[in-house]
Order: sequence, then C-alpha cells, then structure tokens
Amino acid sequence: MADLTEIAAWFAGHEGTRLGHSDWLEVTPDDVRAFADVTRDWQRIHLDAEVAAAGPYGVPVAHGFYVLGLIPYLTSGLLDLRWTTLGLNYRLDRVRFHAPVLVGDKVRGTATIGGSRVRPRGFLELVLQVTVETSSADRPACTADHTRLYQVAADAELPDLAHAGTVRLDPPPDRPAGSDR
Repeated sequence: MADLTEIAAWFAGHEGTRLGHSDWLEVTPDDVRAFADVTRDWQRIHLDAEVAAAGPYGVPVAHGFYVLGLIPYLTSGLLDLRWTTLGLNYRLDRVRFHAPVLVGDKVRGTATIGGSRVRPRGFLELVLQVTVETSSADRPACTADHTRLYQVAADAELPDLAHAGTVRLDPPPDRPAGSDR
C-alpha cells in the first residue's frame, strides 16, 4: 500500500517525464455545433462553411475553449490512475492558443509531469504540462498547465507508467464513442 506522501514523492521523482500522446480524436461539425449550443457561442466562423470560407482559415474552426475542454479527455489515458478514487480539475495556467483547429481535423494530447504536492484534506495536486496537437498544423493548437486534484484510494499502490490508460474518461454506457447525439 502507498499513502499520499509516497505517491506525491513518486510524482516528484518523475517530474519532467513525458507521458506520451493520446489517440487522435476527430473534431466533428456535430461536436462543434453542440459546443456552440451549450456555450451560446454561435459565431459563424465556427458553424457556417460559407462565411468561414471568406475568413482567415478558409474553413470553419473549432472554438478555442472546446479544444481546451478536451484536455481532461485527451490526457486521461496517459496516467495510471488506479491509485485514486476522485479527480478534480483545479486550475489552468499559461493557456496559449497557437494554431486553429479546423473542423474535421484530428487532435491529440501530450503531457509531461510538471509537479506535484500534498494538499489539505488528503488530496494530491498534480500539474501536467499539456500540448494539444492538430493534424493540420506544424505547431501546437494549444498549450496549458493543467492542475488536477486527486484523492488517494485507501488501497492505493504507487503509479506505474506501464499501466497508463487503465482508467479512462469514456462516454457513459448509453452513449458509445462516436455515436450520434
């Protein structure tokens, strides 16, 4: 068994470790439309191919905050999270949007362990330095430091980089990945 301080020390010892990259995820017009509807951001450059054709990118582009919102999903499979019972998004720092994500592009996330520390109430604070890459650009679409808080399970074992992806944020059983809304 490993306790909170041992797990924090494990992450501190792996600071700077690159965790690899996620699978590619297609940014679909349906997903961009759904995001626009939820956030009420109906700018036509995201939704109207004709208007976007006259814009700077020639095609519709995904919302920057949509791309930012994909970070937990894109990076969830890069960590071994068997040691935790709860994970919370806590903070985003140094967010930069470097290149647009064109609707129809594919994106994937890469992450590096940026730091960790013990927090009150039995939480581990973990910082991931994240890059979201896009299939259509040579430079990243987005970079950010994503801070998460994790509660350690009573029966926790030390994380294992070989077991990354054993806990993943998958869609609920009634809505399979890639299904229509």
